[in-house]
Amino acid sequence: MLSQYISKKRLTLVDALQIIQQAEVLLKNNEFEIQSIGIMQLVNTSSCSAYDSEFVALALYLGVPLVTEDKKMQREFPDTALSLEAYLASANEG
Repeated sequence: MLSQYISKKRLTLVDALQIIQQAEVLLKNNEFEIQSIGIMQLVNTSSCSAYDSEFVALALYLGVPLVTEDKKMQREFPDTALSLEAYLASANEG
């Protein structure tokens, strides 16, 4: 996304690099590695890409819902992938 802002001259390279640097600081020590076998099992049982399946696998690993507006992910993984509206409704119930 930042690359698009640079291309359209909405951000300078220096500004984009500062944003990246800040993001890396915020994300440091908050990254997870998910085993490829789990991701490929999700790919095998759905029509979702490996990229999308990584997010599902991480949510399953952490035992948390995946809040997404991606309709395909919601349809393929209804117990894990929730719309924002569904997530807020479930949060208000409990």
